[in-house]
Amino acid sequence: MLVVTLVLGGVVYGQLELAKDRSVERMQENVDQTAARTAEQIDAQIGHEKNYVGFYASRPDASNFSRSDEFLRRFLSNPHVHAGKVIASNGTVVAFRGNVTKEARRDTIGEDFGDRSYVRRTTRTGEISVTDPERVSGTDRYAVIISAPIFEDGEIVGVLVADLPVNEFTFLPMAQSLETERRTVSVTADGRVLHDPARAFTDAVASTATVESTGWTVRVSRDRSALDARLREMAVVQIASLALVLSLIVAMAVWEYNANIRQAEKLLDGFRALRNGDYDYTPNLSSGEEWHQIREGFEELATALSDREAELEESQQRLQVFNRVLRHNLRNDLTVVVNYAEFVAEQSDDPAICDAAEKIASHGWDLVHTSEKASRIENSMRDEEPGPTPVDVSAVATEAAAEVRSSFPDADVSTDCPDGLYGRAIPAFPAAVENLCENGVEHNDNAEPTVSVSVDTVVEDGEEWIRIAVADDGPGIPAHERTVLTEGEETDLEHGSGLGLWLVHWVVERSGGRLSFTENEPRGSIVRIDLRPVEHGDYGRA
Repeated sequence: MLVVTLVLGGVVYGQLELAKDRSVERMQENVDQTAARTAEQIDAQIGHEKNYVGFYASRPDASNFSRSDEFLRRFLSNPHVHAGKVIASNGTVVAFRGNVTKEARRDTIGEDFGDRSYVRRTTRTGEISVTDPERVSGTDRYAVIISAPIFEDGEIVGVLVADLPVNEFTFLPMAQSLETERRTVSVTADGRVLHDPARAFTDAVASTATVESTGWTVRVSRDRSALDARLREMAVVQIASLALVLSLIVAMAVWEYNANIRQAEKLLDGFRALRNGDYDYTPNLSSGEEWHQIREGFEELATALSDREAELEESQQRLQVFNRVLRHNLRNDLTVVVNYAEFVAEQSDDPAICDAAEKIASHGWDLVHTSEKASRIENSMRDEEPGPTPVDVSAVATEAAAEVRSSFPDADVSTDCPDGLYGRAIPAFPAAVENLCENGVEHNDNAEPTVSVSVDTVVEDGEEWIRIAVADDGPGIPAHERTVLTEGEETDLEHGSGLGLWLVHWVVERSGGRLSFTENEPRGSIVRIDLRPVEHGDYGRA
């Protein structure tokens, strides 16, 4: 449910963001197009006014300065032109008419305008030019000057100058028409506001475009409050849809619990019954064909476990019988055989008979010792606790060495066991250590066997262990006996020569430790047992 919720929430969020981006993108495209078209229209209007001025400047009567007043009167028939001047090529104002006072007209005629930029530019290039907008004195309005060359016989003899206000009637007729409640237009030139928008929006999508011929900037803004309202409505619808889907998922989950989870609980009850040995228990699984198949599989498993347990009980009974026969009957009979063999060796004068009798006695005693060792292993491993418990490893090693030292006086058994080293092991651990010490002496071919027992703390791969190592100077442990312990079972070709190492292997495995072998220098073997260390709070239970 959590995954589905996250996925659906992500889908809804993604859809909302995608819809928002697409809507804003479409609005942005619309605003971009409007700004570009507005700039083009302003540019076209400027071109129209330039063409008008240029047309009049190209007329033949434009160069007849004696009749310039009449020429300007016809020129000013265009209501967009505020005022007009005819200026000779030397900069002298020849005529001046328009919406000006008589005094201004009288003072201007005859004045030298040769230093005016538009006059210099036009007479130099012979092209029609438009000046930057300038504020009209005493007002908040702006005007531009369009100047066109007057030619006569291919020579520039003067300049026709037209003053045009920048407003919705001249250059900005479309700016006013584009103004709505949802959209505004502003036109600026180098920070001067030629057209101020009627309103401002808190949140808007805007775009700018440049008038190519003059460099004026057109900015179109569109209110996006309506778009945001639609997006909020869409979000509400999407969230409501998500809530509905999640409600259906919850309902399906409840149904799933009633139909399947309870069946799983019944199945778990069945497994607990199997663990407790109740193989006749059958879970009542009745929901769906799959659960019927699971119930059949459970019944087959219960039957197989019941048969297996019966076989194990029968096998255990046979092992107990065989063990009792080996431990009692065979050992007793072997004792009789060994005693008679020793008697024959003592009474016979034939060397061959004596040698044969001694071999019979030697092998017989080996079998008796093997039987006794099997009995010790069984007694050590019979009634184990559920898991390993704290053990004073140093004390166990010291006692094992002392026991072997007393049993084998000719052997040199030394110890290096500092106090206070505790590990976790099962109760049979002392028997395993003692067995390792005995093996180091019994299988040693030296006249005076040497065995050393040490206990230490080691750290390997970041883990701490309590290590007890038993080293000898004998012939070493055969490779096939190590393989037996590694593989975990006896085979026809590889079998252990005794039960001692099996005891060690079982004890270490049940203690949760590690068993390893290495060569001793210059001769012999080292058997190492690594145990988990005991926490300080567990020392009292050791």
